[in-house]
Amino acid sequence: MVISKTKYDASEAEIKELFSFHKLGNVIDVAALGNGEFNAAYKVTCDNGITSVLKIAPPADARVLSYEKNMMESEVFWYSQMHEKTDILCPKVYVADFSKEIIKSNCFIMEMMPGKPLWEMGFSVTEYEAVQKQKIGMLTKIHTITNDGYGYIQTGLVSSWYEALKAMALRLVADCKSLGHDTPDGEKFVSLIDKHEKLLRAVPCRMVNFDLWDSNVLYNEKTGKICWIDPERGFWGDPVADFIPLGPGQKVPLSAKQKELDIYNDMAQEKIFLTEETEIRYALAVCYLALIEEVEKYVRYEPDNPTYIRNAIDSREMYDMAFKLL
Repeated sequence: MVISKTKYDASEAEIKELFSFHKLGNVIDVAALGNGEFNAAYKVTCDNGITSVLKIAPPADARVLSYEKNMMESEVFWYSQMHEKTDILCPKVYVADFSKEIIKSNCFIMEMMPGKPLWEMGFSVTEYEAVQKQKIGMLTKIHTITNDGYGYIQTGLVSSWYEALKAMALRLVADCKSLGHDTPDGEKFVSLIDKHEKLLRAVPCRMVNFDLWDSNVLYNEKTGKICWIDPERGFWGDPVADFIPLGPGQKVPLSAKQKELDIYNDMAQEKIFLTEETEIRYALAVCYLALIEEVEKYVRYEPDNPTYIRNAIDSREMYDMAFKLL
């Protein structure tokens, strides 16, 4: 398991009390779950035969990035959007408890879904391509969910993607400085948002997951279906941003993902074509992810942690790729 400075360490007594209070059964087994780097998660089995997942936000005194405050409430919201407005397979939330009375942090209890993360599966090339098609199909479904305000629910919505992306970037630059570090790349990114203001003001407002990596998708070997988990990093904004985890990943331009675009457009009501404008929008989204990775390493890990080093390398390569296009 990745060692992280933000995870809440719940006692078995707390977990038993929480489940009893919400009348979900008497807990008979608790096990730490998953490789997530932010929230704590536990597999909880009760005497009624039901196994659930308890997810707990970082403690109140944990150092987190500005956009990550109250992010768990956002996660519960995104699950509800997918259940209400799409047929995407994702866990049902049984109880959301933001009272901090038993567990001293925001938490929720959800359905335990069968399956393993995609990265564990050892797919053949053909099998993996079929799964990728399912992932892209999920994106076409969330991109039909629209809104009037852009940005993160937890930080407040604004009237255009230009305003939202600039505010998102400036918050991270401020976070970085408050942690004692400068970010020349982050400040360059903010100037590039201003450079492309007109283009960004015309971007449609859609539900964006921004985190559809293989670790956040479960594969059920019995059914061959995939299940979406951990949508907490979602925002209202530019659907092009959701192409970052697809195909060759985050260090290549959108032009390297023509295959993924073609699959998307075969299924999508609203198409996304490779143009100079979509390439710019995509590159700006890559810069935003690079800035997140650059700054989050300071609050999550010690400098000798392999993930700290990974973030530093990843963010540098993403910036370099995107800046060339901008």
